[in-house]
Amino acid sequence: MRSQERPNGSAQSTIRNALESILLRSDDRTIIEECRRCGTTLESVSTCPSCGGTDIVEYRIR
Repeated sequence: MRSQERPNGSAQSTIRNALESILLRSDDRTIIEECRRCGTTLESVSTCPSCGGTDIVEYRIR
């Protein structure tokens, strides 16, 4: 296990997925949805599967 990785690997995979969605995008705009309660990156859901939070923020990156 790497020293920066959490035992379940979720922090690293969340950051990696967010960066890949920005860097490998094919259009001129990217939308990232994130739970304000726990910071989990989401895809088109209204309730966070990690913590059950319903306060979802949407970041639009051009």
